[in-house]
Amino acid sequence: MGNYVVPLVGAVIVSLETLRFGLTNESMTVLSSVRRPDGRPLDSVAQERVAQYLESISVI
Repeated sequence: MGNYVVPLVGAVIVSLETLRFGLTNESMTVLSSVRRPDGRPLDSVAQERVAQYLESISVI
């Protein structure tokens, strides 16, 4: 889990999952879950903003 402050969304807690591909030995990190620090879920627009932000900073 990680804590991030995402522009236009605010503070979030994210869980990441790393997938490994056996034939090529490559891996891919994906967003497993995202929520606000108080436990409330984010709507789909906010989740997409979080994913785009994490991709822009090379987390996923």
